[in-house]
Order: sequence, then structure tokens, then C-alpha cells
Amino acid sequence: MSIALEPFDEDLFSYGSDSAYPPDRSQTIFPAFVTLQWTDASLDDKMPPVVRNMSDTIRAVALADGQNVSHAAKYMNYATFGTPLVDMYGGNVERLRKIRASIDQDDVMGLTGGWKF
Repeated sequence: MSIALEPFDEDLFSYGSDSAYPPDRSQTIFPAFVTLQWTDASLDDKMPPVVRNMSDTIRAVALADGQNVSHAAKYMNYATFGTPLVDMYGGNVERLRKIRASIDQDDVMGLTGGWKF
């Protein structure tokens, strides 16, 4: 198991215009991720929920501790498989879907892995 933290400069979002991520630029994000590895293939279906539960528990403990993370969007590079788009992009999801539909009319990017708009 490994845990990594990536402190971002506190004025990272003090310049530039709004973007798809993060949906709320009023506070700096502090991405963190937990990685679990296993060698027993019989655990492949059991471990993703464990990772998600760990992530949810860490967030709940931070909130209970008074840390202001309720606004924090999940960082898409570290989000657990199946994380809802709204958890990462907030109110920008519909706008991103429209952009994707106008640029990628044949849904070529839909052939890739990852999150689907």
C-alpha cells in the first residue's frame, strides 16, 4: 500500500479563467491517493471497493476533523474506477458533454478507457 500527497501552490487558481477542473477555483486542491497492490487474482473484484471505501473514509474523517474539504472535487487522475463525473467536474459535466458531442461527433474518444462524457 502506498499513499501519496501532492501539495499545490496556494495561489495556483488565482490567475487564469474558469476551466473544467476544478469546478470550484475558490480554494486550492491538495490531491492525494491511496494505491493498493495484490498478487492474488481472486481479489481483483474485491479490492476496488476496498480502495473506494478507504478514500471515502479518509474524506469523512477529514470533514469530521473540521477540514474544509466538502467543496473538493475528486482529482480525475486519481479517482477510483466508476467515480461519477459530477464528483470530479461538478456543474461542468453538461457543458463538457456538449463540447465532446460537437468536436467528436463519431465518438472516437469513447473507444478509449476512462470516464465517458
